[in-house]
Amino acid sequence: MSGGLAPSKSTVYVSNLPFSLTNNDLYRIFSKYGKVVKVTIMKDKDTRRSKGVAFILFLDKDSAQNCTRAINNKQLFGRVIKASIAIDNGRAAEFIRRRNYFDKSKCYEWGKVHT
Repeated sequence: MSGGLAPSKSTVYVSNLPFSLTNNDLYRIFSKYGKVVKVTIMKDKDTRRSKGVAFILFLDKDSAQNCTRAINNKQLFGRVIKASIAIDNGRAAEFIRRRNYFDKSKCYEWGKVHT
């Protein structure tokens, strides 16, 4: 894997998030803990609405661990957020792979709009 990413050690699983938060919102919130490589919000496959769960991939595992310690069981927008280092279920490569979007106005990977 390029860039030396260790997804099983540098990805934070965050739950109980407000459903209204976007990838950009989460990118801004979590960037203060380290370099965020990618934000993935889990969405219902039929309605495309957020499930209140996200994976935040950091460039290094220290940033991920610092983030987990800092936000686990803390309030964010009136909700108690749960955070932990994500457990590798063997599907990490599928989420790290850069996707090609036909309509780039709707692409918000890595916290910015791709053109």
